[in-house]
Amino acid sequence: MDRFVYIHGFNSGAQSRSGRELERVLGQPVICPQCDYSLPFEKCISDLRQQIVEAVNANIDSICLMGCSLGGFYALHMRHPAICHIVAWNPAVFPAAQLKDFVGTQTRFTDGEEWEFTDEALYSYAAAPDPRPWLNDVWLEERRLAQHSWEKEQPSLCLSGAQRVTFSPSEGAGEKGGLPPAEREARFEPPRDIFLGTRDELIDHRLTRAYWQGWANLHKIESGHQIADYSHAAELLKKGMLSASFADWRPGEKWAEEFANAGHFDMAGIFPE
Repeated sequence: MDRFVYIHGFNSGAQSRSGRELERVLGQPVICPQCDYSLPFEKCISDLRQQIVEAVNANIDSICLMGCSLGGFYALHMRHPAICHIVAWNPAVFPAAQLKDFVGTQTRFTDGEEWEFTDEALYSYAAAPDPRPWLNDVWLEERRLAQHSWEKEQPSLCLSGAQRVTFSPSEGAGEKGGLPPAEREARFEPPRDIFLGTRDELIDHRLTRAYWQGWANLHKIESGHQIADYSHAAELLKKGMLSASFADWRPGEKWAEEFANAGHFDMAGIFPE
């Protein structure tokens, strides 16, 4: 099943206007985890990942992960085997520098709650790994641990000498569905699409463009930092996503054109005369 997950920005929350607007544009529910940005980077991303793991099934779900501003930063850093597409709007690139003016007491837009953004949380972003290379030391170690955990859950046979043989797809399995989650995550890099507001008053879109050039599909939009309308991304977000059921199908929709143009199947030989 296709799932959409949206990570909210710095002073927003799970009940953000952007999450509701994306639900309207997509015509289906959007999972909106609550981010505690008072936590240091490593704890915050771990908490976010755990919320996503609990909300989806990596074996049957495909995730389109979305985020704005600091939420876009986290979306572009997130790793999960079910993620098939990452979309970010005006993502932060260097939070340790770009958020320095926000240290102190903050008030969330969504519920009016006050929270504290500390120097410790700010400078923790200096240790964030580079999200552009698909594999680096941090993700390699995470992949190794995930692979080990997956292998322990597979049916196995213990031979003499304590040798353990696991009945699982081979390392060279070519199909995505036949690979363990950690291997799928490493081999199949999800496409990244980044929308940059040319009137962004908080983040210099030119810096973001220079940073992500060659590593993501970059789109220019006439917008400030806050996105008022997400309809510009509707077709992109739905591209390649499957309907939850055939009841969602409507004749003439663009996603169905490939099927309509594919000819027909010859049923001869399948049913007895």
